[in-house]
Amino acid sequence: MVCLLALLGWQRPACALDIYTIDTKSGKEDYGDSHVQRLLLAVLEASSGKYGPYQLRTSLLRMERDRLMLEMQQGREVNLSVQVTSTLWEQQLAVVRIPVDKGISGYRIALIDGRRQAEFSALRTLEQLKAMPMGAGRQWSSTVVFARSGFDVVQGNSSAGLHSMLAAHRFDYFPRAIDEAIFEQAAYVRQFPTLAVERSMAIYMPLPRYFFVGGSDRQRLAERLEYGLQALIVNGRYDQIFHEFYDGLIDRTGLRKRRVFRLDNPSLPSQTPLANKAYWYDPFERR
Repeated sequence: MVCLLALLGWQRPACALDIYTIDTKSGKEDYGDSHVQRLLLAVLEASSGKYGPYQLRTSLLRMERDRLMLEMQQGREVNLSVQVTSTLWEQQLAVVRIPVDKGISGYRIALIDGRRQAEFSALRTLEQLKAMPMGAGRQWSSTVVFARSGFDVVQGNSSAGLHSMLAAHRFDYFPRAIDEAIFEQAAYVRQFPTLAVERSMAIYMPLPRYFFVGGSDRQRLAERLEYGLQALIVNGRYDQIFHEFYDGLIDRTGLRKRRVFRLDNPSLPSQTPLANKAYWYDPFERR
């Protein structure tokens, strides 16, 4: 294949590879069936007609959120991640403001000591819930929302560390996205035999997860992802991939039957596309 050069108006050879190196945690490969992986491959294929070939790699580095952002700014070892948004991340990296999971990660259900289910079932008000200490990650965007909303937040450095703290009864519950709750309960129940997914309530806050891109070619790589996502929205694949992965989890967790405590998220960047209904999924909307 012959590359068409800038003589024909291209800024670079048309057959040059767009190289994406995604961080390990974005794909949740330990869960065995990654929504992000499916969506990303579909996005790259949908954009190949306009943007050409691509290569998708997975970084071998494992790091927490703050260090990941620094590594992505350089873009040498990793240049792509799916993260809950924050003003800082949107300032430091190129962002594609289309929620990869239609905002479902804003619904949080709790991991608890299953012997305490009756205490959670008896909760009726947000103030009652706030009085119970919760666990949350020190670098997580959701932690900021919980703290500003008046929750009693016990912070930890990692998910694994927080599971150890829950088992040691350092706090009463550990809010997680619905997929995280299901898979982490299965992963940690051997170490903590009474670990259970709480059955009666959920917490909701607007909490979009986006593709973030770093490195020197970040603008082009982000533009390609946005183009591909928009193409999938138009042809219905964006919704299809979401429902294939999440419908079973929504049913399994009984999300639609739970009491939902709703929180504002004043830390959301002003450009968050809350008004675009195509980007968001409401499990309680009649269908």
